[in-house]
Amino acid sequence: MTRVASNQALPDVTRDKIIESAGEVFAEVGFHNATIREICSKAGANVAAVNYHFRDKLGLYTEVLTSCLVTQQAAALNGNSEHLQDPRTALRMLICGWFERNHASGRPAWLARIMAHEMANPTPALDRVTESMGTNYLRFRAIVGKLIGLSPDDPCTRMCVHSIVGQILHYSQARPTLERLWPDLNLDDPEWRRTIADHIVEFSLGAMEQIAKRGWIDPLPSQWVEQHDMTQRRSQQTALPNLTGFSSSSATCSSIKSPTDMNKED
Repeated sequence: MTRVASNQALPDVTRDKIIESAGEVFAEVGFHNATIREICSKAGANVAAVNYHFRDKLGLYTEVLTSCLVTQQAAALNGNSEHLQDPRTALRMLICGWFERNHASGRPAWLARIMAHEMANPTPALDRVTESMGTNYLRFRAIVGKLIGLSPDDPCTRMCVHSIVGQILHYSQARPTLERLWPDLNLDDPEWRRTIADHIVEFSLGAMEQIAKRGWIDPLPSQWVEQHDMTQRRSQQTALPNLTGFSSSSATCSSIKSPTDMNKED
């Protein structure tokens, strides 16, 4: 009986090893420059195993991306089913957690690096990846919409969300340039990361407070307004999913544990 169970578990072990090795290779050289032979050599697996588990390189690449996204989304939202009472706390936890994961090691670090390759040279996997982002994107918009008093589908809400995302990604995707422009910056130091994440939070909250006070004063293109009206009509027919999975936390990112800290506890 033990031998049978061991043999049944073997394919899953091989599959996980291939994903682990593929993540490292794709993060280093991107999809187009990676080879199945290099990935299998790193994983200690046969090339035929990729065909068996993933069909081809694109299938493997798509699995690596989606598995990373699922893991990060679960970490970002904590899997909590309770509705958010404090959107400021939720935004703080989302930004600080995301920023920390972008600069972690192992799987959390793959996604930012692979996506940098993907943005520069998109693959057919991008559609599947975008679908995987949908739930988190809606929840992020819902948090921001509460802060500025607008619908999650409002163009202003979306622009605020994208502005926040841009700040977070800047420190990971522009890191080589930042290290030359700002030699004292040390993103390997947890205190530096928490300070920057706190700045992004406060900067974003300050901007959104002003938007909430004065409203969006710049006229939007007419086609945006028409598209927004259509989206609003569709959304009225569909119940909004659970918006957040955050519980209350203290006022700064210092209280939010990094993936490294959580691994130590495990």
